[in-house]
Parts: sequence; structure tokens; C-alpha cells
Amino acid sequence: MSRPVLLVGSFPYKTAREVFAVAGPALRGYAARLPDGEAQGWNTFPAATLAKAEGLEPSGQTARMQPELPAYPLYRMEEGLRPQDIRFAPVGYDRIALQSYAAFKEARAAGEIAEGTRFQVSLPTPFATIGARVIPEHVPEVLPVFEEHYFREVDAIVRAIPAQDLAIQWDIAVEIVQALHGHRPGLTEHAPLPFLAAAIARAVARVPAPVEVGLHFCYGNPGGRHIIEPTDMGVMVALANAVFAIATRPITWIHMPVPKARDDEDYFAPLRNLALPAGTELYLGLVHLSDGLDGTRRRMATAKKFAPVFGVGWECGLRAFPPDTIPEMLQLHKAAADLE
Repeated sequence: MSRPVLLVGSFPYKTAREVFAVAGPALRGYAARLPDGEAQGWNTFPAATLAKAEGLEPSGQTARMQPELPAYPLYRMEEGLRPQDIRFAPVGYDRIALQSYAAFKEARAAGEIAEGTRFQVSLPTPFATIGARVIPEHVPEVLPVFEEHYFREVDAIVRAIPAQDLAIQWDIAVEIVQALHGHRPGLTEHAPLPFLAAAIARAVARVPAPVEVGLHFCYGNPGGRHIIEPTDMGVMVALANAVFAIATRPITWIHMPVPKARDDEDYFAPLRNLALPAGTELYLGLVHLSDGLDGTRRRMATAKKFAPVFGVGWECGLRAFPPDTIPEMLQLHKAAADLE
């Protein structure tokens, strides 16, 4: 039996229809879920939502993901305002997801997508928006209000798409990089690991069974490289275990990245401590086009010492890849899945 393949989310294509036409046939029998490629740049939506919010104002502070990237403004609650009085503009994830689902059904009807494959909606967590763009001391107050606003769009997606066709993946990057690793000064103090795990568990709980729900643990990917490189899998394992301990519904899968240079035991050793629930799939993002099947084989050989059963994928989305390399990258995923 081949290992399963997971596509995290983004593609360098202009439409969801292109993603399904290429990835559907290429990964038939390997990928149980297909994302739409995030052609609309979904990660840019939350910034616009906060800019239009009534009750938030620019704080005068800025932040940036990496030194070479532009700084962006941080927001704060207006003086004297209660959190429940904030009014957020629509984020728009529901509208885009339903448009992409229409393309998914069209591709499936054309035979490009295998029957039984689910449409995967990859979304940043509510904390990703608030943790990245609100001053740290206001995060605990603003997050619950934004969650409820955001979750109504998730509810709309769930109502409109048949449960047997749908999988929702929560992308967990700001929690890891900016909070747990301290990339945003002051955020760790206001968003420690138990706080983050509880917020992720609420996002998981908002997805009703039998809709599948997955977690992509991420070190960011602006410009095609991590914001910071993980020293090992310890932080991801600790956060995953904390979520598992309090989750109120089954988590269908988790995905963790593996940098190209890491085929050493030290990187994978924390997987020994992963309390993976029965029925939850583990995917490791260790497929790298730049060193091909040989490098992927090395990383898999080490990973198997600590987690014998896992599916394969790349470490993040594929948006930064040249479009003409995508077919080769998908074939590499299949070749890795077929390795013993």
C-alpha cells in the first residue's frame, strides 16, 4: 500500500480549476483531499478585515515577518471600548470557498478528480489574524470576538458543502513562530501554549463531524522559505499534544514540516513523544524537489525510526514554485508515497 499524500494548500496557478485539472489526475489514488490553491491570496484577507473594523484603530506600532518584507500596522482597541462592541467586516472565506467548490464539482464531473476525494478548505486560524496584527496586550480580549465573527463564515461553508465532500484544515503558523518562538516581542506573555491550544481546540470544535478537520503546523512561507527554521519538532509536538488533550472531536490529520537539510535523528526525535490519537493521520512535509527522491528517501528513513506510519507532503504550500515545476513536484510526491 502506498503512503497517502497531503497538499497543504497554495499553488502558483491563477484559478482553482487549474489546480484541480493538474493535481486531481496526478494524485488519483494518493491524495484523499484536494485544496483549491488559494489563487485569491486568502492570507491577505484578514489584514483588510481589521483595517475596516469599527472599534479598532492603528496603534502606531508595526511588525514584519522577515527583515526584507514590508512592515505592517498593528491595531488596538479604541480607548474605552468593550471588546463585544467591535464590529468586523466580512473576511470572505465562505464566498471564495463556495466558488472553489463549484470548480471542484466541475472537475469531478469531468473525471479529473476521483470519486470520494474531498474538497479541502485551508484556513488560517482566528489567532493568526489577531496574534499577528493586534498589539499583544489586547490579543486576549479581541480574539474571542473575532473568533465568533470568523466562525460564522466557517458555519456557512459547512452548511453549503455536503459533509462527505468537505475537509477543513487550520493553518497554525503565527502560534508557532510569533508566539511560542517569540518572533513577536511580548506575544508569548499574552498567548502562552495553553492559551494557544485552547484557541486551536475551539477552531477544531467548530467543524462538525463528519466533516474532516486537519491541522497544518507551519513555520511560515513568505517568499518560499520559513520565517525561522525549526531546530527540531519539539515545539510542534508539544502544541499538538496540548490540543489532542482537550479536543472535543476527532482530528483527522496533522501535518508537520521537515526542512530539506534535516535528515538527522535530532530533528525527528521529539516524534517519540507525539500522543497521536487513534485514527489521526500524521503527515510529514519532507518531499523536496531540490534534492529529489534521494533526499526525500533519506529524510523518510530517519523519520521511520520515530514514527513508522506517516503520509508525505511538502513542508508548506506550493505558491512559490514556478508553475512549470508543479507536475514534477506532484510526481515526486507519488514516488515518495511508493517508497517502502
